[in-house]
Amino acid sequence: MPMHYPPLGDGTYRVGDPPRPLPSPVPGPDPASSTNGHAHGPYHEPGPPLPDDRSGHGPLPGDAPGEKRPGGALAAAAIVGVLGLVVVVVLGLALFGPGSGTGPGTTDAGRGALLPQAGSAPDRSPGASFSVEGRFTVVASPGEPVSGDGAGCALPVSLSDLGEGTEITISEGAFATIGSATLAYDGGDLSSCTFTFDFADVPAGSSFYLIEIPGRGQLTYTEDELRAGVDITLGR
Repeated sequence: MPMHYPPLGDGTYRVGDPPRPLPSPVPGPDPASSTNGHAHGPYHEPGPPLPDDRSGHGPLPGDAPGEKRPGGALAAAAIVGVLGLVVVVVLGLALFGPGSGTGPGTTDAGRGALLPQAGSAPDRSPGASFSVEGRFTVVASPGEPVSGDGAGCALPVSLSDLGEGTEITISEGAFATIGSATLAYDGGDLSSCTFTFDFADVPAGSSFYLIEIPGRGQLTYTEDELRAGVDITLGR
């Protein structure tokens, strides 16, 4: 049997040796030793995938014959779970989100009646009205002594037009008189007398109102001031 020797270091061969190429400088299988691109074996034409082949490699180890892997079932279960979560979130927003009817000022248990809210603004809609309560106090001044007790009030001659039963008026704006009230004695002391009055059904919505004391001029008020109560003092 003939002996084959590798080429010498300079690429030459010994006498009687058949020519052989130098080893490939690239690591890995020697391309020259492969046939049709396949090393150390006959070439096979690619065929159809085997049954139950999922990635071109045939059945996986441990798979029973004809057994399907559960990947499709797990994916379907995951999709159903996500859809269920979306439904829960949507229902939660519908029940408890903005406009769901659970905040203050909404209808009481769906009966259609608005719940009252504390500190609501006065009704100033057209046709609305309000009442006014007031106090009128006459105080003594130099040369005009005033005193009162449980029986009545003593006023000087200069104030004789004022007292129990004196009528005062209220106007909406500068000209339209909208109501009147009479003074009622409420008590006094050694230097003052106090009377009370009230106006009913004062129309709301005017920019200002005037209260007139006979012979003493007019006093200007806003609606909010009238609603808070009027306190008028004459003298000093």
